[in-house]
Amino acid sequence: MTNEALSELLGKENLVRGYVYPYEGYRREYWFEHSPSNIANFIMLHEDAREIILTDVLDRKILNTIGHFIDRCPDQKLLPEILEHLIPMQTCGKEPQEFPVATAEEAETLYELCDEMDISM
Repeated sequence: MTNEALSELLGKENLVRGYVYPYEGYRREYWFEHSPSNIANFIMLHEDAREIILTDVLDRKILNTIGHFIDRCPDQKLLPEILEHLIPMQTCGKEPQEFPVATAEEAETLYELCDEMDISM
């Protein structure tokens, strides 16, 4: 992802932090824009994960999964909106769509670059 695209993504107000726990290895962290379709696509793009935890920027839980199945979603209005996109990918073979996602490392590098150049995001 280019620095410009990364800056645009991280400048959005409604971001999701995704923690992906693989069966082997270490937790990976991602950032992406909050939308039901992005959440569903993120889950299915990481369907090999043991668990996924999605939070907002204040680390309040949006949902968690066991594998690629939603375990808990406190916002019961959001849940059917996500399922509308997720179920066809789980059952009908609909392919998940790529969308802008930043890794924690990419975000940290951009923030450090902005600090060095004394630029605010």
